[in-house]
Amino acid sequence: MKRYTLRLDKQKSSDRISASRAVTLYRQGSFVVYICETFHPRNTQAILIVYANRSVMRRLFSSRYGYFSADGREYTITTPLTPRPWGNVISNGDYAMIVSQTGSGYSWRNNAGQNRITRSFQDLVQDNWGKYLYLRDLDSGHYWSATYKPTLHTYDHYQVTHGLGYSRFEQEVHGIRSQLTVFVAPYDPVEFFELTLTNCTDLVRRLDITTYVEWLLGFAPDEHREFHKLFIETTVDRSLNALLARKYLWGFADEAGRHNNLDWPYVAFMAASEPLKSFDGDKESFIGLYQSLEHPQAMRMATLAERTGRFGDAIAALQVEVTLEPGVSHTIVFTLGAAEQGREDPAELIRRLTSPAASAQTLAAVHTFWSRLVDAEHVETPDPALNLMTNYWLKYQAISGRLWAKSAFYQVSAGYGFRDQLQDSQIFLVCDPELTKRQILLHAGQQFIEGDVLHWWFSIRGGGPRTNCSDDLLWLPFIVDSYLQETNDVAILDEPVPYLNGPAEPLYLHCKRAIERAFSRFSPRGIPLMGDHDWNDGLNAVGTHLRGESFWVAEFLYAILERWMPLAQQRGDEAFAERCAAVRETLRWATNRYGWDGAWFLQATTDDGLPLGSHANDEGRIFLMPNIWAVISGIADRERAWQAMESVSRHLLCEYGTLLNYPAFTRPRPDIGYVTRYAPGLRENGGVYTHAATWSVWAYALLGDAEQAYEAYRRICPPNRSADPDRYKAEPYVTPGNVDGPQSPYFGRGGWTWYTGSAQWLHRMATHWILGIRPQANGLLIDPLIPATWDRFTVRRSFRGAVYEIEVLNPQHVSRGVATVEVDGQPLAGNVVPVFADGQTHRVRVVLG
Repeated sequence: MKRYTLRLDKQKSSDRISASRAVTLYRQGSFVVYICETFHPRNTQAILIVYANRSVMRRLFSSRYGYFSADGREYTITTPLTPRPWGNVISNGDYAMIVSQTGSGYSWRNNAGQNRITRSFQDLVQDNWGKYLYLRDLDSGHYWSATYKPTLHTYDHYQVTHGLGYSRFEQEVHGIRSQLTVFVAPYDPVEFFELTLTNCTDLVRRLDITTYVEWLLGFAPDEHREFHKLFIETTVDRSLNALLARKYLWGFADEAGRHNNLDWPYVAFMAASEPLKSFDGDKESFIGLYQSLEHPQAMRMATLAERTGRFGDAIAALQVEVTLEPGVSHTIVFTLGAAEQGREDPAELIRRLTSPAASAQTLAAVHTFWSRLVDAEHVETPDPALNLMTNYWLKYQAISGRLWAKSAFYQVSAGYGFRDQLQDSQIFLVCDPELTKRQILLHAGQQFIEGDVLHWWFSIRGGGPRTNCSDDLLWLPFIVDSYLQETNDVAILDEPVPYLNGPAEPLYLHCKRAIERAFSRFSPRGIPLMGDHDWNDGLNAVGTHLRGESFWVAEFLYAILERWMPLAQQRGDEAFAERCAAVRETLRWATNRYGWDGAWFLQATTDDGLPLGSHANDEGRIFLMPNIWAVISGIADRERAWQAMESVSRHLLCEYGTLLNYPAFTRPRPDIGYVTRYAPGLRENGGVYTHAATWSVWAYALLGDAEQAYEAYRRICPPNRSADPDRYKAEPYVTPGNVDGPQSPYFGRGGWTWYTGSAQWLHRMATHWILGIRPQANGLLIDPLIPATWDRFTVRRSFRGAVYEIEVLNPQHVSRGVATVEVDGQPLAGNVVPVFADGQTHRVRVVLG
């Protein structure tokens, strides 16, 4: 939405098409203008503020709730009443915030479990915890909020735009147009609330603006609030227009192991760019006893109570006042942050950043920051959903939400999952492989010298569970290989990394120890033991006595060994290479001998020897993972691979993606685990678990089945659910962790958005297996598998110090088969484009046929 100043007396009367108390509509060609004030025929000299939308603007995947911008970089929500909170998770890698379309959300630094800044409790129905701005007309006494929550005031206009690193709330109430832009500074622990107010009336308007934030300052949630509030102190600094907060308690023990004996090592602050009219640091005096944020007593008081200190329930309420002449706009900036004591100065941050000019500069830096991360690769295909998700939203979700914020609406995390963020880090491979490398080395440091790893660990002060999970340790060699395919940076294998319980060794030995640890946990039949569980955490009772087997782990290990045998040979580790080859042959034979169930592969056997994922099972008869990974790993011959995937297509591929298993369990089975305790059709129990569903695209592609590969992709690509948003409920611009399966009465409902490993993998399925641009040691392999109806597509991506602009033409309308390749106008034999590493741009022309 753009703002214009229009002289009505300069317009032809024929162009003025209506006038009303609320708006006047003016049209000139394809330009549509909404005027915020009544048109007065006797005052045609009046200069009025208008807001214009180009009617020719292209809206992508429009629904009753919103749409993507034409370039795909923004999603605009047109009503606060979406089927679930539709939010934005914004992080710079250290400081983070979450905000929904109603304006609710919370803030944290490093992680949202151990270092929460503002209070919040998970409630996706009410969505009623947030950091709010109240606007009050000082003449009429009317008040409302700059976002829908908390006042739920009626409005003349409301829309929210989520972008990469920012969200913008535009609203019109009582003739006051407000635009609130919230974002996080790229390189400082500070978030911004940039509020621009415009007087759309012909009266002078006197307003005050009041913030409301509840301090938490430490471990979350603080449900024992009556205890925790006793340790928070608030102070006001009028020279900074700020309220500061400290807490004399953190959740950690001190150096002597004494609990409740350590300060929170930060100073939190909220500051304003305008002089303070008044302030308050106490929840009770602001809201009023037995009252609410919708109607707080502060909005009935001339000024705030100005309570601070250690004897209240700590909040940050800052109040400033502005006067707006007709047609005039004014911008106020509030900042909120947390400065680490002894390293950062809150006063310096406030002075440097809390101004309209600094806010504008920082927002520009936000755009540059995210452009560097998402624009190193760009695709253009006939599929707009694939384009906008691959180019922007999947990268943004994986980086801002999953890797950096590590928190979202459906889950709050206090750290890293060993296999989780390790997989997610592949999203950096094109834009900044050094960040992938950093993540790999970070995870290698959470390994024991015996080869096993922490299943997850806290990002502050470390610590986590050491388990018998059978797959997490194996993701280290898997992702290292992925990094090597992209970068050929074999020097990473010599990077020294200490163990949790041992001295530093080269990364190569970390990976080797992980593989050898897996070798030590086989059943007498030659199948890896399930242990506490495999990739499917819900199978947490299948193998705890170390007798149950996982056929999926067998396939996963088989795939890893294929990649690591040549690496071992290159390093002169012949004995290990030979052992890998021998174990791999055992895995192939044993999996096909004991894991084949006649038409598909078993998932597992229990500690009692019972099959899981067998035609003999009434529930959980077929599982997705062992069948798609039988193809991905190559452990199945082509006949069985096709047969397994035909079974997947018949039993698991539904209209919303591939189910993780079917039929769902309807009663708990203590010998299987908590997956059986979910309601049928939810999450891992007969739902579409999106992380695994992405891998079905990979499996279909390896078989050359272009139609099913594309269908498996299309059905889980979020914008494609824009046609049924009330069934889907979830945001259409990020992947959900799961979609309800057919045994749920809410079949097709999405959930667990943002914090899911599916984002990076869905991106990878599009680029690597549909568009077929795959890095390998000697260059970029180009092997598309596309819908035959496509005429062409393009990919621009960075690769080892050069830029490759790839155009793929499909004149014969085939799905697969490279006929010719030209590089910089010269024919190329084969379909592997070489490494240039020359800092130049190279043009690649591919013709299918």
